[in-house]
Amino acid sequence: MLDKIPARLWALLALLVWGGAILYFGLVRLTPYGLDEGAALALLLDWSVSDMIANPVITFGGPDFRALLFAPLGMYWPGSMLAAKVFSLLTTFAALMLLYRWTRERNEPHNDETDLIATGLMLIAPVTIAQADAIGTAPFLLLLFGLGWLLDARYRASPHSISSLYFLQLILVAITITLHPMGLAYPLALAWRWYRQPKSALQQKRVWIGLGITTAIIIAMRVGWVALDWFSNPFASLTQAVTTFIALDAHDQPSSIPGLLIAALLLIVLAKDARHLLDDLLGTTLLLALGIGLLAADTSWAMIAITVLLYRGTPYLIRLNQHLGSRGGLSGFAGQRGLVMLVVFIAATLFMQVDRAYASLIASGRLSPSDELIQTLCLEAADPDAPFLAASEWPARTMIACRRDVLPLPPVAENGAAQLAMMRGVTHIIFNPNEPRHSALARNFAEVTGQTKTLAILPGGVLVAIIPSPGETEKTQPAPPVVGEEPTLAPAQTVH
Repeated sequence: MLDKIPARLWALLALLVWGGAILYFGLVRLTPYGLDEGAALALLLDWSVSDMIANPVITFGGPDFRALLFAPLGMYWPGSMLAAKVFSLLTTFAALMLLYRWTRERNEPHNDETDLIATGLMLIAPVTIAQADAIGTAPFLLLLFGLGWLLDARYRASPHSISSLYFLQLILVAITITLHPMGLAYPLALAWRWYRQPKSALQQKRVWIGLGITTAIIIAMRVGWVALDWFSNPFASLTQAVTTFIALDAHDQPSSIPGLLIAALLLIVLAKDARHLLDDLLGTTLLLALGIGLLAADTSWAMIAITVLLYRGTPYLIRLNQHLGSRGGLSGFAGQRGLVMLVVFIAATLFMQVDRAYASLIASGRLSPSDELIQTLCLEAADPDAPFLAASEWPARTMIACRRDVLPLPPVAENGAAQLAMMRGVTHIIFNPNEPRHSALARNFAEVTGQTKTLAILPGGVLVAIIPSPGETEKTQPAPPVVGEEPTLAPAQTVH
């Protein structure tokens, strides 16, 4: 009876159980905190366009093309964090289902078990929950990588070299590149695929030309790659991916042993499997993404690393189990799958323990250092009648949380006086002065202590209020409309 149930119904049932459990156990925040800055910028853009609200989001820089994917959220559920988190969960599940299909279709031994084991562990992996909660880039990258793999197969089967499938591939290339530097892996892998296995010389040339033009245009537009942590420590990211979700301060760093262990296992898998990965478009894309992502080895990169480790390491674990069983004279389940089940049980137990701790952390209201600083600023913005215009290191996240006008950090001026003159009208500023790129800005504010007031010094940074000069007329600013609510704008503010 169970064999007659279509696979799509099983997938739908798994989605309902998994997504329902995550929402029921409180594994995602329904508050505006903990968001990825790029996702927050894309959401703000869609919500603002949908509600016809003019706000300073256009000054934040070019958003990544998640704004295109978030279009339904802006059209039907503007301002709803619940809808955004549900959409993120759907995206994550769809990406893992594509990886499940990819593994099943590779025609290698043990795939019937590898796809189930790897997908099951990825669904409960701490980094998966963290990325879905933050609406991070990794699930969207995996989804687009998987869709690109399917599109390439259909495009090769099509008799037409220039068709809708050709342009859909180029659109996927454009979207993927804007998400993260790892997105460059997709056009590079596609170009390599057509070099190794061209369908025809003319079609190969057309694919290369399209990839080159699309990549050059997107890079020249300078969109995406918002708030990246360049040259971050990959071992710290791997550790955070499996042990904690909160970026701790410098005095409370977790042990790097988990990250080193995961990196060692990943290198072993890559050494054995790199040749097999290069024979496949999706495998090549994942391999290149790991290499390119080292330039900004954040939690998104860590999720890609865990994905490769689970989906390509599980077959070697099964082979190792069989080899040890045959040498030890073991037969039956213990000799064939005993070690595999032990490793899966240990990994699943550790993952669920971390997930449980994360649910408790959300329930307690604990925030990351930067979100704690943003929350402190929101207390200053609570009075809708008081003048408020903030400048933030995290402008999109700050605007969503405070629901007031926010600008990005200003460029560094020659001295403190020039800095204040540049920021006329700004009432508050939050940033982390301990970061090297903000040292000059912190020095300028230190020169004008009489015209500024430090309201809070937290692990995530400082909150500074700018005192208006005596000759400056203070005007009461009306509260800007909340994104997602009925706009009540002056005619000059309405977007037509």
